[in-house]
Amino acid sequence: MVCLQKDKGGLGIKDIRTFNAALLGKWRWELFHKQNESWAKVIDSKYGGWRSLEDGRTGTHDSIWWKDLVSIHNHQQNSAFKKETSWKVGGGQKFRFWEDPWTADEMPLMDKYPRMYHISCQQKQLIMQMGSSTDNGWE
Repeated sequence: MVCLQKDKGGLGIKDIRTFNAALLGKWRWELFHKQNESWAKVIDSKYGGWRSLEDGRTGTHDSIWWKDLVSIHNHQQNSAFKKETSWKVGGGQKFRFWEDPWTADEMPLMDKYPRMYHISCQQKQLIMQMGSSTDNGWE
């Protein structure tokens, strides 16, 4: 009731949980898009950057901020974020060939072709390391 708009009988106070989730979502977005900035390099060296965030990894000595960022990433609100955004692979320097959902059906190739994934010696390779695009197509 307190969080309702004033014209609807409430006090117009923001829902702090939703507001915090939005701010953490902005950190996540910035971390992915500004990887070359100094602050992002510090985060990358300390926690593993956006890739650790995607993997949902936390350590025992991680800060409360990082744990909150990981938890909001793993939370139900993240499904709305994923539903409303799409990634462009570009040159393939950020996405893993097998483990990230980069194809049209948004299914990781490791889930689509589990036998091939398990016998592959290149499980952690980025898309750009698995081949290149030429005038004749993908090689």
